[in-house]
Amino acid sequence: MGKYSKLGVYLQNSPDSIVKLTFKDVENILGFNLPASAKEHQAWWANSGGSHTQAIDGWLSMGWKASVDLNEQFVIFTKNGHLEIEQQIEEYIPKETSISAAQFEEEARIFMSKYYSKELLACKHPNVPKIFDMISDDCEIVGDAKFYTMVRGNSLPPAKFATIAEHVWLLEKTGAQHKFLIFGNDRRVPEEWLKRYGDLVDGVDFFFYVVGERKIERLNRTKNKQNSVYL
Repeated sequence: MGKYSKLGVYLQNSPDSIVKLTFKDVENILGFNLPASAKEHQAWWANSGGSHTQAIDGWLSMGWKASVDLNEQFVIFTKNGHLEIEQQIEEYIPKETSISAAQFEEEARIFMSKYYSKELLACKHPNVPKIFDMISDDCEIVGDAKFYTMVRGNSLPPAKFATIAEHVWLLEKTGAQHKFLIFGNDRRVPEEWLKRYGDLVDGVDFFFYVVGERKIERLNRTKNKQNSVYL
């Protein structure tokens, strides 16, 4: 038996055709911690053979496929050959997730620096006791990056909604000329938030980073400002 065979046995013995496990659940089944690459790179969970012994021993040999959400740290296993099960996976894993939260924040910082033509760095604003992800030297541009997804891929995330509201309030308190939040991963989160509370936002721009297209899109419509920007 291989190092990851216990996971394969667990799936083989499951009466269900779709199994959701957190990374901690997987570690408990295996009896050891997952490597850092499993928590940072989707390729670790790829459904391919070759040198991917974790896939071969862990799920492929038992007739299962894996789909991972790195942001929420869980993986969905589905039995091969079940079309309806393959379709259900969309309710759990947002298709737009292809980078980690750390990668997203770094790319967002680069993109927004180009957008405003000023270098933006993580720093504390003098008017607010908080370190924002992106601030210009003159403190006239202030923003934060959020890498969110819906709960279980389909339900509204109340805790994240509260965090968005808190950051909007803090950004408004900075008095900066340009204030923004840039989102990645699942655009439904900021879109649903704006549907409910967008009218209460005063001067904070909401952006979404479109993975793979090198494009940011403005989610709250602002007069005389572009809705899509390619960088």
